[in-house]
Amino acid sequence: MIRKMEQASTDLIFLIGGQTYSEPLKGYRPFYISHFGRHGSRYFSGPHNMKPTLDCFEAAKAEGLLTARGDSLYSAIAAIHAEHAGMYGELAPLGGREHRGIASRMYEREIPVFTSGKRTTVRSISSIYPRCLVSMANFTEELSSHAPSLDITYLAGKRYNDAYISARTSDEFMPEVGRITDSLRRSTFHPETLFAQYFTDPQRMMGLVDDPYKVEMGLYYFWAIAFDLDFMNIDLTPLIPIEELTACVAVGNAYRYAKVGLSTEYGKYNSLKGERLANDLLDKAQDALKEDSDVAADLRFIHDSGFTPLCTLLGLDGFPVFEVERAHKEWNAADVVPMCANLQVIFYEAKGKDVLVKVLVNEKESRISGLTPVQGVYYRWDDVSKKIESKLNN
Repeated sequence: MIRKMEQASTDLIFLIGGQTYSEPLKGYRPFYISHFGRHGSRYFSGPHNMKPTLDCFEAAKAEGLLTARGDSLYSAIAAIHAEHAGMYGELAPLGGREHRGIASRMYEREIPVFTSGKRTTVRSISSIYPRCLVSMANFTEELSSHAPSLDITYLAGKRYNDAYISARTSDEFMPEVGRITDSLRRSTFHPETLFAQYFTDPQRMMGLVDDPYKVEMGLYYFWAIAFDLDFMNIDLTPLIPIEELTACVAVGNAYRYAKVGLSTEYGKYNSLKGERLANDLLDKAQDALKEDSDVAADLRFIHDSGFTPLCTLLGLDGFPVFEVERAHKEWNAADVVPMCANLQVIFYEAKGKDVLVKVLVNEKESRISGLTPVQGVYYRWDDVSKKIESKLNN
């Protein structure tokens, strides 16, 4: 890992893993980290995203209606489907490497947190889903390899899921979300364009499938999951027209924002997840800030359904509150809540001075809307905690 000091304006910065970071303010040192991490890259959670597209191409194969391009695409998606046997929802090898990388860079950035000698406890909590548990295992094993003296504890169970992990999104509003995204698909997709490329008789295939718009959306899902399964070396980009792929990405963003964001219309269904995590942030920080505490870090391995509401509640960069209809143009899930998305609240202390915090979202320094920093990206913890409490009370 390369670490280089340089001057930028009036702030000293350092470079780790290609990302620049502000130096702690004079006299301050990091002493505690509160971390929330989404599981890493994974397999599809179930076959539903693949089925309409796979069924369509299998029918065309059986009828002898595949073009050369269609046959190449069918071979690729059939291979991806076959790889999912017995692995739905599980962490992919890439997901493990992602968490190891984050843990290694966290250690490199904040060495004093893990080497002070006083703070040796790291508390880890995970959702009960294997993809989160395996993410936690990779992360903590990597961290332990850098700082073997750490005492890492582990907790997982339904109690913690129900308390604040909240892996599942309420089904109450999903039919309405489905109607919105379906309408967006029908106004922006051109499945006939795709069918003409993949099938020798596109009109016949349009009539054979239940919903050609779902077939097109399924191609996007196959395209996206191929990046998670990088060991397969499959890239569907050359086989899908860029205009259609772009439209699919936009619809995917709208769906993801509606499902896990704090949108104007549906935020009420997701807000409790963020509130539970914010309360946990406050409670564990209060404990870790005690003079006799030996806690170096709190690590939580969760899902996007909790991560996104938490970051929105905190007012962090990239997590707006607006109508779902704006999301497909103004919000990109891949940027703000990708696989392995992570939030790190890093606490700094100096003798006789206020405790400060810096917030990293996906390992990039983030501003907190509505708060004035002490300097740069450093905020008084007192101000941050009061803002969180005010949000929770309202």
